[in-house]
Amino acid sequence: MEISKDDLMEIKKAGESIFLNELQSYFLLGNTNEYDNFEPSKLNLSSCSEFDKYKYACCLYAGFKIEEDEEKAYKIWEECAEQGQPFAMIEYSVYLFKNGKREEGFKFLQMAANAGNKLAQFRIALCYMFGYGVEQNEKKAFTIFEKLSEEDYPNAVYMLGSFYMTDNGLFVKRDAMKGWELIKKASKLGSPFAQYEVAIQMCASTQNNEFTPTIIKLLTSSADNGDLRAQYLLALAYAKGEGVDVDLEKSMSYLAQSFEGGFPLAIELMQKIKNSIREE
Repeated sequence: MEISKDDLMEIKKAGESIFLNELQSYFLLGNTNEYDNFEPSKLNLSSCSEFDKYKYACCLYAGFKIEEDEEKAYKIWEECAEQGQPFAMIEYSVYLFKNGKREEGFKFLQMAANAGNKLAQFRIALCYMFGYGVEQNEKKAFTIFEKLSEEDYPNAVYMLGSFYMTDNGLFVKRDAMKGWELIKKASKLGSPFAQYEVAIQMCASTQNNEFTPTIIKLLTSSADNGDLRAQYLLALAYAKGEGVDVDLEKSMSYLAQSFEGGFPLAIELMQKIKNSIREE
């Protein structure tokens, strides 16, 4: 059973939620090796550095090496953020965003951006783009994306390309060729958003929207780095055996990730599955 063009179009229409999910995703130092030799249970919080306190809170939040305690993690992130720790500012902004305190979340994110943190700067641009915690200002968002792109920040290169792909009519003249080149560059730099777009373009160029191994590889990289659209599409692919062997366990895993991120189509599909189980 093929993934249809209608499937792909519905995913495209639901795409804005991926950027709002980005603003509500904890960083937790990503995939670094910062925790290899870190022993949170032996840490003296009264005398350690703010960065070590931040890492301790990350361990608390994730239940890594110590017992999980989200509320305590939030409190320590807040304390570290107020002491100027940029990563803690990002984590605490997420907590605030998740609890509907957008303006306050933006304030902490701006503090981290002012300290030179590129992730915070990228998220500030998203806030301006969607009016999230601040008055919407697409021109200001474009300026930030452009500046970060000069430093090859992957997701900013993707967003800049997206601006050139559309006819804004105000401050960016449409240049589809330039836009697509930027998106391809962002994909090579590792932007999950760009990897999804490139995979979909490659899929559209095949005879029957076929999922080749290269497309699956791009989608997998995109999904594993948080793109909700890629997670949803892989859920369909593994359920239908499109480009991969049928694997319902993987399908449900990707669907759950997309669902938890708030992707509308994943929420809708999960509800259908739950209703089907109840009817049985």
